[in-house]
Amino acid sequence: MGVLDRVPLRIEVAVPDATTVALALGGDLDHGSTPQLTALSFAEGYRRIDVDLSELTFIDSSGLAGLVGLRQRAADAGAVVHVVALTPYLRKLLTMTALDLLFSLPPE
Repeated sequence: MGVLDRVPLRIEVAVPDATTVALALGGDLDHGSTPQLTALSFAEGYRRIDVDLSELTFIDSSGLAGLVGLRQRAADAGAVVHVVALTPYLRKLLTMTALDLLFSLPPE
């Protein structure tokens, strides 16, 4: 994949209630864009972070590490990360890498 083929990462953040943050990620989550994800911080008091991955077009090992880091930062703050939507490809990837054991995934 060349530089011109990259799809910029989009991160949409919503706060549906006082204890939940909803993130929607789209585009490419890779070495060049993962710092955008790792730069996110959350105020105290959030207990749940819902992550929608259904619009990701590409993810590499750096992106997977960024998701694990997000989960760890959330856990350190007393919150739980739930993947609320994802593509069949990402479900397979998370399962093959055993990351489905770290994240709560939606039913198939």
